[in-house]
Amino acid sequence: MKVYSISKWTFRAICVLILILPVGRQWKLLTTGAKTRGTVTELVVRTREVLGKETETGFASEIEFMVDGRSYQAHGPLNYEFKTGRSIVVFHDREDPSNNCIATFSGFYLDNYTVLPIILLVLWAAFYLSFNNYQRKQRFKKTRRKQEVHSAAILRFTKV
Repeated sequence: MKVYSISKWTFRAICVLILILPVGRQWKLLTTGAKTRGTVTELVVRTREVLGKETETGFASEIEFMVDGRSYQAHGPLNYEFKTGRSIVVFHDREDPSNNCIATFSGFYLDNYTVLPIILLVLWAAFYLSFNNYQRKQRFKKTRRKQEVHSAAILRFTKV
């Protein structure tokens, strides 16, 4: 029976891919959208819909940015405050600037969607640690062989 193993580099590469999932959610805006700078204007109370039915209320920083002479607003993550006056990079859809994303660590990772990568990372680590025991078996076989050779040498030495 052939035993497969996952290298440390493969494990790390898949961990990185899992960790960039929240950034990948906005891939269309980041690749084809326009980039502009917005300014944090104030902290406002905001209600947003979660999973289509429930609502979540909290405070969010309001970010104002200009596109073709018109002012648009973006909102930071709920219950996270940016300093008023801070300049933030905003990516927006070229046809509809109201479809936008905040290009900061908190803008990508402080969201309800971040739970999924955490769960996937835990499952991937558990899978790797549970089923990747091939190297441990090989190490055990090598050390056992060394012990046998060593004990055989000791027996030969004591017989002489």
